[in-house]
Amino acid sequence: MHFGGVKAVESITFTLGEGELRCLIGPNGAGKSTFFRCLTKIYRPNAGKIYFRGRDVTSIATHEMARLGVGIKTQVPSVFDGLTVHENLTLAASARHRGREVGRMVDEVVERLSLQAVLGARLDRLSHGERQWIELAIVITSKPSLILLDEPTAGMTHAEVEHTATLIRELNKSAALIVVEHDMQFIRSIATHVTVFHEGRIFLEESAEKVLHDERVGEIYLGKGAFAK
Repeated sequence: MHFGGVKAVESITFTLGEGELRCLIGPNGAGKSTFFRCLTKIYRPNAGKIYFRGRDVTSIATHEMARLGVGIKTQVPSVFDGLTVHENLTLAASARHRGREVGRMVDEVVERLSLQAVLGARLDRLSHGERQWIELAIVITSKPSLILLDEPTAGMTHAEVEHTATLIRELNKSAALIVVEHDMQFIRSIATHVTVFHEGRIFLEESAEKVLHDERVGEIYLGKGAFAK
């Protein structure tokens, strides 16, 4: 993906397995956000191909990706502030389900993400973290097989980050995930495999433990002390 003479993403080969949870990390300007936007179809790559389960999806629209089983959660929650949690989930479920299946799907999502305590609350009265969790719930009403998350813990308290890690591990039981994130402790708690971006290319792709203990990553690309225990 090029912007004029700037090569934001160049010569990337990336493969995600069924049921895998992968974190993408790297400094600002490394190319990970551009790469993520290519996957979410915000950008159409200047060259190269994107395949989902063997199908070329390079040129299809975001809504077509959703029909294929890809759920997308952006950094800014996309919810209806004037409606309750239950109403937001019902609307989301109605987009993909019909009749009694709508209610069953809402009940299933509420149970999986432990949302019973806020079910009747309006979105504009929830905390930032709670709003993020509601958007996660909205994403999974479509039963995606792949979930793309862009900085899911941004702006959260420590307790909210810990709860989000628990939710993501729960989601990974039924879907693969790609998570763009900066919080190293959060990554340590959820990831088994990490891809490091630098200057538009993949710098390192290894197990989470190897990446999070690599001095080149910690000192050169993410700053000294980024991976301190």
